[in-house]
Amino acid sequence: MENTIYYFTGTGNSLQVAKDISLGVQTSKLVSMSANIYNVSDFNPQGMVGFVFPVYYCGLPQLVQEFISAIDLTNASYVYIACTYGKTGGNAGCLSQAKRIFKSKGKALNAAFYVQSVDNFILWSWDIPPLSKHGALHEKARKKSECIARIVSDTRNHYDWSITEYIGPILFRYDHFYNTVNSNDTAFCSTDSCISCNLCADVCPTDNIDMRNGQPVWKSETCQRCLACLHLCPSACIQYGAITRKRHRYKNPHITIAELKQSNQ
Repeated sequence: MENTIYYFTGTGNSLQVAKDISLGVQTSKLVSMSANIYNVSDFNPQGMVGFVFPVYYCGLPQLVQEFISAIDLTNASYVYIACTYGKTGGNAGCLSQAKRIFKSKGKALNAAFYVQSVDNFILWSWDIPPLSKHGALHEKARKKSECIARIVSDTRNHYDWSITEYIGPILFRYDHFYNTVNSNDTAFCSTDSCISCNLCADVCPTDNIDMRNGQPVWKSETCQRCLACLHLCPSACIQYGAITRKRHRYKNPHITIAELKQSNQ
């Protein structure tokens, strides 16, 4: 049975999980949600259909919510989601939100998984975990992806449960995030160490960055707050106000910059 995995990624964690799942399920193919958000109506996948993406503010990224709301799943026989997260307690909201969307489309959510990896969200009070912990977190994510692949291959029903599934979106003000995320990029800026390499614009999954006079300009149109521009900048010149000046940067070491660029084309 064909297995189509639609993924959304910023710094590579979700792409790595999608790749690991695909390795364990025969006849799998990967499709970028961000690269196809404007032609999602062209898709009508059959067989097993998965959606892999990060948890944002204890909920679905805006782009993911729009994608799964628009895609035609009439011919899908088994639907699942796999959501990457960092901090404990951040694994919440996506299962219940996705269930509601699929139910409105007359389709059941057969399985839902939360996959912990290295946390890249540095806009609040925390930083990237110490480098010494990254290896164990990546291995944990790989093993969880292998488990997901087995469940998906057997088309079993399975739901990871989180104690914060319903309270998490309230505590993290998910509705406010969803309604303001596109225009709430005004705090992003580049410092004098910018080398005008264009990488931030190239890896932005929604083409929300223009290069003007060799400097990035955030357009306040389609920002998802994925932080790809900030984390992947080779000179670490991109900041989010004063919050991120002393914070570390992160990219999944198993995913290349070329793969991240390709995901957004």
